[in-house]
Amino acid sequence: MKKFFIFTFLLIFTANICYADDLRLDKETQYQKSLMKIGYRILNANNIENRMTFYYSNKKDVKTELNRSYKNIAVYKGVLPFIDSDEELAALLSHEIAQGLETYAGFWRRTAMTLRKSKYEQKADRTAVDLMVKAGYNPVALIVILNKITAEPCFWDDLGLRRYTVGSDRMLNIYSYIYEKYPVYLVDNDYKRNLYYQNFLLVTKKQRQQFREEYKNKNSQYVTNKRI
Repeated sequence: MKKFFIFTFLLIFTANICYADDLRLDKETQYQKSLMKIGYRILNANNIENRMTFYYSNKKDVKTELNRSYKNIAVYKGVLPFIDSDEELAALLSHEIAQGLETYAGFWRRTAMTLRKSKYEQKADRTAVDLMVKAGYNPVALIVILNKITAEPCFWDDLGLRRYTVGSDRMLNIYSYIYEKYPVYLVDNDYKRNLYYQNFLLVTKKQRQQFREEYKNKNSQYVTNKRI
């Protein structure tokens, strides 16, 4: 009898593990399909012939990453809670695709990307804006997602030539590029009432507090549209 209960317990326990794995696999399959759908839309809309692949990783890092040798673009599980729309995912993928295009230029370009990280990071952001626009995505989403996940520590660049702040410098670079090349996205902006976009635009604590109060009191129309 004792053996029977032990066997039954193990059977139920194993079945529950399998069921949980099935659920997790189904969810991860959905994530993977979303990455591929959006990633290849960007590649095709921009007539990019260089081959790149996209995959979902269940690591908890809050980032996306390009494998420069194999041109694999990974989106880590940890970044998913910060993504509220297909456009924000497209923004992250566009940046990595832009980096991937640089690596196709050869060994010396990849070396330069390592030595002058800040320069090529900002170049990739500008290219990402172009890629997004041609694929039908709002490039302001790149500012929004970076404002959520990009830290603000100060660093010297790899050659010790310039001190820069990662988050603000990148977002200002993107905003300036959109203003110069695609100003219509700033005039008629779907992100006008977005908390994260306003956090980037408003420069003082008082302005941000005032906006938060208005946002709360007026029950803003901004609605989270999480699709992945």
